[in-house]
Amino acid sequence: MEGRVKVVGQVERVDGRSLTYAEFVDRFMEPNRPVVLTGLTGSWRSSEEWTLPDPADCGRPNVGFFARNFPSPLVPVADCSSREFTDQKRLEMSIPEFIDHWIRNTEDRDSSLLYLKHWHFVKEYPDYVAYTTPTFFIDDWLNMYLDSHPIHRDSDIANHKNEVNCADYQFVYMGAKGTWTPLHADVFMSYSWSANVCGRKQWLFLSPSQSHRVFDRNMRSSVYNLNDDVPEKHFPEFHKTEWLECIQEQNEVIFVPSGWYHQVHNLEDTISINHNWFNAYNLHWVWNLLYDDYKVAREYIEDIRDICDDFEGLCQRNLAANTGMNFYDFFIS
Repeated sequence: MEGRVKVVGQVERVDGRSLTYAEFVDRFMEPNRPVVLTGLTGSWRSSEEWTLPDPADCGRPNVGFFARNFPSPLVPVADCSSREFTDQKRLEMSIPEFIDHWIRNTEDRDSSLLYLKHWHFVKEYPDYVAYTTPTFFIDDWLNMYLDSHPIHRDSDIANHKNEVNCADYQFVYMGAKGTWTPLHADVFMSYSWSANVCGRKQWLFLSPSQSHRVFDRNMRSSVYNLNDDVPEKHFPEFHKTEWLECIQEQNEVIFVPSGWYHQVHNLEDTISINHNWFNAYNLHWVWNLLYDDYKVAREYIEDIRDICDDFEGLCQRNLAANTGMNFYDFFIS
């Protein structure tokens, strides 16, 4: 992938055991810089049970453990070979079905590459403590708010009010070698962190100061895949982009700052744990996105303002449907 883009540097790698929270804030969170943190996952239950025990297997995923112990009704899966609008085509299947496909794909590389994404593992299995959130990431206003949201007590009421549409932003990802995630910036312009329980990933990062260069002339559509030929007539500024690269190894945790576009490829069979979150240091990123989306939602229905009994309420409901939260969620959280 790096052959098609200009890589100008590597993401810094720091031993998380020797880094204080204040140092993390000063060096990475407040200045909004990515970093790879090592030494933080050794005590995790997932590090032991989600990988094969035989040293000869080199920490490969213990997919059979998932099929036996986590019979989730349905999980969201992306077909990495099929594009649908601005993302990969989405499917739903059970964990045993997904694992069966994974095993068959290992034997027959002609079948489609499926990537389990956005599995709400913590919500589905709260008593199975797979990991402990590293200290650097526990000031998490988003998931703290969602933990007490009415959606967990009465999903019908929450859905009827059309407020938040996600139970939490704490996910497990599972994908075979070759699965990938298209170029994107994270939901809400939030921070995210991603820990490799096993496997290796390649990340390419673009600074927010250059993010406009991955969009077309009208700033409406963005580059989907850095592996594709990117036509200059559609994306005239793309050739000027300069990227940071990172090869994330097993048991390493990467901090993804707000507004950094990134594309990720699994270089080996991989299981990762991922959170999105925000706090005081990146709240302005979230607000700017929310307010911009609000203006779009309001403009879209401006012609019915005079006949609408609750125009502002409709704007907020549409904002929540489009963006995943509205002003109420933002100010309460």
